[in-house]
Amino acid sequence: MGSHADSGLTEDAVRRLRDVFVAVFRRAPVGIAPDLRLGSIDGWDSMNAITFTFELERVFDVELGETTFTGDQTIAEVMETVRQRATDA
Repeated sequence: MGSHADSGLTEDAVRRLRDVFVAVFRRAPVGIAPDLRLGSIDGWDSMNAITFTFELERVFDVELGETTFTGDQTIAEVMETVRQRATDA
């Protein structure tokens, strides 16, 4: 019950990602799943990529430094970066 077995994301991660998406795009994608490519999100562009990174830092309380996400990356890759930076701290 504590995780989304079908998505590979915890409920907490999905909730936080929704907060990030709403802050950046004013709405969250319907299906937040590990294989969701950032570029498939309506409104994704280079400017929103910067804001996305800032919001990830705020919501997940991590320092991502010069990290820039691209439209080819997936939610799984984003979350792996967040996890790595959280353990580096």
